[in-house]
Amino acid sequence: MKPTRKNRNQAFVRHQRRVAIARKNKIAKQTHWFVNDEQYVRLSKNKVHCSCPLCSEKTSLIGFPKSQIIRLQNQAEQIRDCHKGEH
Repeated sequence: MKPTRKNRNQAFVRHQRRVAIARKNKIAKQTHWFVNDEQYVRLSKNKVHCSCPLCSEKTSLIGFPKSQIIRLQNQAEQIRDCHKGEH
C-alpha cells in the first residue's frame, strides 16, 4: 500500500477488499472449491486466472481484438494499393 492516500479512507479500502473477496469466493463456489476460514482472507491477495476454454474464450481463442484486426486490414489494403501503383 502507498504511504499516503489522497482521496480514499480506510473504510473504503476495507469495503473494496470485501468486494474482491466476495467475488473470488463466488467463483470458488461455482467451481466447487472448498475455501476454509484461513484461505478466505487469502482471497483478497490472490488473483483469479483460469486457463480453461470458458474463461480464456475472450483472449486466446478469439485472437486479436477488433481494433487490431481493423488496423491489420487497413495496412493490408495500403500494401495492395502500393503494389497496384507499381504495375
